[in-house]
Amino acid sequence: MDLPFATGWELAIQLAKLLEYLGIAALAGGTVCLLFYRDDRRQTIVLLSAYIGLGSLLGFNGALFGFLFQVGMTSGGGPGGMFDPAMARLLLGFETGSATLLRLGGFLLPTIACAAFAMRLGSRPPPQSRYRLIGLVHALGLLLALASFTITGHVAVLDAPAKAAIVLHVLAMGVWIGAFAPLLYFCLSREGDGLAETMKGFGDMAGYCLLALFAAGLLLALELFHSPGELPSTPYGVTLLIKLALVGLLLLVAAGNRFLLVPKMFAGAEPAALGRAIRMEIAIAGAILAVTSYLATTVGPPAM
Repeated sequence: MDLPFATGWELAIQLAKLLEYLGIAALAGGTVCLLFYRDDRRQTIVLLSAYIGLGSLLGFNGALFGFLFQVGMTSGGGPGGMFDPAMARLLLGFETGSATLLRLGGFLLPTIACAAFAMRLGSRPPPQSRYRLIGLVHALGLLLALASFTITGHVAVLDAPAKAAIVLHVLAMGVWIGAFAPLLYFCLSREGDGLAETMKGFGDMAGYCLLALFAAGLLLALELFHSPGELPSTPYGVTLLIKLALVGLLLLVAAGNRFLLVPKMFAGAEPAALGRAIRMEIAIAGAILAVTSYLATTVGPPAM
C-alpha cells in the first residue's frame, strides 16, 4: 500500500511536532535522571540542566512554529500567511490555540527554571529542597504539555479513558527515550559499579515505563481501529506497524543492555559496548518520533 505524501505545510508541521516530542522527551527523561541518577559533580548537574532547558526550548519553538504553520496552511496565503493576524486570532479561539498555549507554557516553565537553577549553582551540591522545587516546576510544565494532547488530534473526540491513555503513553515514551542521552553521558564520564548500578536502576524503572507504554497503546488501538484487518490495509495501520517494528527493535537493544551488557559491567567490563548500544537506541528513538509525527499530521485512523 502506498502511503500518502505530506504537503509542504504538513512537512513543516511534522517537523514542529518532532521538536515538541523531543522537548517532552528531554523534559521527562532528563528530569528523572537529574532527580534520581545524577552524581554530585557540578559538571553533571550543569549538563543535565542544560539538556532539560535546551530540550524544553526546542519544544517551545516547535509549539510556536507549529501554530504559525497551522495559521499559514489555513489562510492559504503562502509563507506570508503564517503571520495573518485575523487567522491567528481565529485559531486561538479553537482547540488548536488552546493546545498551543498549554504547550508554550509547559515548555517555558522548565526552560526558565533550568536557567535559574544552573545560575545559582555554587561549588557545593545544591540542597535537596532545591531539587524538589525544580522537580515540581518540571512536573507542572510536563503536565501542561501532556494536557494539550487531550484536546487536539485524533484523541480529542474520544472518551476520557482514551485521553488518559494518550497522556500515559506520551509520558512513558518521554521518560524512557528522553533518558538515553543522559545515560550516554554517564557511560562516557563514569565507570565501575556506580555506573552499573545506575544502568540497572534505570533498566528496572524502564520496565514499568514499557508496561505503561504498551497498556496505553493497546487501549488507543482498540479505540482507533474497527478491526485488526485495518492494520495492514490502511495507511494509518501500515504506518503504525512500521512504528511498532521500530519499537520492537528498540526493545531488543534495550533487553541486550539490561540482561547482557550491564551484568558484564558488574563483572568488570568496560562501558564502551554499552555506550555504542545507547547510541543505537538514540538513533532508533529518533526514527520512532519521526514516524509518530507523520502519524499525527498526514494519515488518520480508520475509525475517524
